[in-house]
Amino acid sequence: MYTVMLVFIGILLVPLSNTALFGFIDDFRLTPNVLFFVFLPVLLFEWAYNINYRNLLRNWKAISSLAVLGLFISSIVIAGSLYFILPLVWLHIPFLVCFLFWALISATDPVAVLATFKKVWAPRRLTMLFEWESLFNDGTSVALFVVILGVILEWWVVSGVTYLQWWWEFISMLFGGIIFWIFTWVLFSKVIGYIKNNEEVEIVLTIVLAHFTFIMAEVITRYFPFLPISWVIATVVASIIIWNYGRYKITPKVEAHMQKFWEFFAFISNSLVFILMGLILSSIEIAVSSLIFPILVSIPVVVLARLISVYIPIWIINFFSLEEKIPNSWQQLLSWWSLRGALAIMMVLLIPWVWDPNYENILAFQQIVWWDYPFSIRDFLIVLTISSIMFTLFIKAPTIWLVMKKAWISRLNKLEEFEHVEGSILANMKILEKLNTSYKKAYLTQSEYDELTLRYSDRLKEAVKKMKRILSKSKKESDTLIRRALSLHALWIEKQYLKDLFLYNEIDEKNFKYIFRKIEKQMERVETDSPQLRKISNIPDDYDIFSKFAIKMYKNSSSPVDMYIRNRARVIITRKVIKELRQLSEIDFWFGKTGKDNEYFKEIIDLYAYFNRVSDEKRIQILLKNRTTIMWLESRLVNKSLLKLEEQVFKDLYKREIITPKLYITCKEEIEEEIFSDVKVIG
Repeated sequence: MYTVMLVFIGILLVPLSNTALFGFIDDFRLTPNVLFFVFLPVLLFEWAYNINYRNLLRNWKAISSLAVLGLFISSIVIAGSLYFILPLVWLHIPFLVCFLFWALISATDPVAVLATFKKVWAPRRLTMLFEWESLFNDGTSVALFVVILGVILEWWVVSGVTYLQWWWEFISMLFGGIIFWIFTWVLFSKVIGYIKNNEEVEIVLTIVLAHFTFIMAEVITRYFPFLPISWVIATVVASIIIWNYGRYKITPKVEAHMQKFWEFFAFISNSLVFILMGLILSSIEIAVSSLIFPILVSIPVVVLARLISVYIPIWIINFFSLEEKIPNSWQQLLSWWSLRGALAIMMVLLIPWVWDPNYENILAFQQIVWWDYPFSIRDFLIVLTISSIMFTLFIKAPTIWLVMKKAWISRLNKLEEFEHVEGSILANMKILEKLNTSYKKAYLTQSEYDELTLRYSDRLKEAVKKMKRILSKSKKESDTLIRRALSLHALWIEKQYLKDLFLYNEIDEKNFKYIFRKIEKQMERVETDSPQLRKISNIPDDYDIFSKFAIKMYKNSSSPVDMYIRNRARVIITRKVIKELRQLSEIDFWFGKTGKDNEYFKEIIDLYAYFNRVSDEKRIQILLKNRTTIMWLESRLVNKSLLKLEEQVFKDLYKREIITPKLYITCKEEIEEEIFSDVKVIG
């Protein structure tokens, strides 16, 4: 809803800018150069940052149907409808102009949509379908817009060669951006390899990468016109590279900061675009009211085109069972929520205006097609575009919650519901234990203790009832449900303790990422109900070419030192998992009719005991074969852990203002220098 508020503020700026007191507001203009070279790379990069390309391989049929067939259908509906309907209101708009409007209005605004999806915890597959469809739609839309605009600018010199040139330009923009990422990938991997443990530099490097990719694509297109490259596709693919490959090179502690940074950066950029959008209307030299009929025609046409372009491709997918069925509720959401935003505005502003190099070409085209209206093609398309954006923001955005509520989109699935109730039982039992301890220490009075105990005892009973209802509704699936939940819990414990080992420098960055990647894939298998209880040491990399390439980039990834570090880490984290699972097994979660059902815990504890035994045996074998090297390594690992503890002590002293900032920074630098002194040897 924040985008609605921002646009409303922008609209309020229009009358204020006409007053003498606030006349300076007109100086803030959204020029095409500012939009494209400052804001657009940020929005594209953040949008694609968390896209996992493996999801494309799993759902490529549905995504390609929505992106290709859906785009083709919407082109027919939008361009055709406007071309045949607008003459009924005395507006004979050339087909190329209608086609140009379709190209720019097909670009969606995934930033606002995905932000809402995160808030309501929309299903992962639904979010993924929208992400990838938006990726292909936006990249194709920009490429088509540039080609169609080029056709309009050169309409009077059309020949057979020109048609071939247009087709080549379109294909080159689509695939040139994809090929360009190879250069970006190699450059980034080389540069980031020389930067270690410097959060600011690594984050700045991603900013440079986003804008560098965008600008270089424009430079190549301008100075090598026979090989045009789509800026959108090049920047988006660069972002996907950062997430799917760069995360193996970026320092792990930087990843969380980087994601928050890009979310905030994109929020600021998107906000400025929407605030200033209202000022664009004030720069138009025509009254918007004179185009009220085209506006009333274009808005329902765009809505209808989106509806048809979603339902027909998905119907084909579901009817022929080409992939996992897409529910009707998802189709409603995909068809209704197609917000238009910053990218559409940026494209329409690319149409040449007064003092632009190709403005005379636009005037020549208007003369050829007998454009005798009191407004230009550019102003006409700006009004239609902004009107469609306003409709999506003021009508679609506020009503999307009703659609989601009706479609039960945010409803938890069985596994999530089970985990939620399991967490409630565990939390309430922990609270009751804490209350009992606090009462014994006289931190609570008798009346306070009785009141709080009664409250949380009632919550515990209610959670137990919910657990029984869940398991009674799905008796056949209850065993699988419990095992999946416990497996996820165990993997979560693995991940947390692995991070602790890395924090205390008991595992180097390379081997941390090696194990961490495998844990993430295991969690993904459990969440998607795929076969997942496999030996940790033998989990295949599947089709993750980025991770395979990352492993090859590391030298001696299977050296005795690396193998020892991995098995040592697995021994530690599996032992921690076993300890915590045994503690959980003492809690009565009411998994079965008898109340206590430790066989579920025993099964997974036995599995992790096997993992622990195998890893420990491998560790000992490596130690016996490489005693001198491994003993030196163990000494270094213990020393690093102690140094990290020393660093934490100085940090606590600094927070308590016992030592000065200068002393703290000095001590920290000395400790980190010693910690990372041998990073090249074991990392």
